[in-house]
Amino acid sequence: MTEDDYLSRLRELSLEQLSDLLIKVEAKAAAKKEEKNRRSQTIKVPPRTSNDIKKMAEDMGLDLSGLMREISRR
Repeated sequence: MTEDDYLSRLRELSLEQLSDLLIKVEAKAAAKKEEKNRRSQTIKVPPRTSNDIKKMAEDMGLDLSGLMREISRR
């Protein structure tokens, strides 16, 4: 659709319909802005390498070498 198509469709609406449409658009914009803010506040953790996991397991006194071999085979 072109801009003229949108404008002609909007001209056909009553003031009440335009008001309702404006409220819906503003609500949707606010929800998108809130979602964007929420996403930007989450902490992003970099992906772990197998060496990182082995080191963490050793630090905790766990033997994950068998599990790591199985994971690397897949």
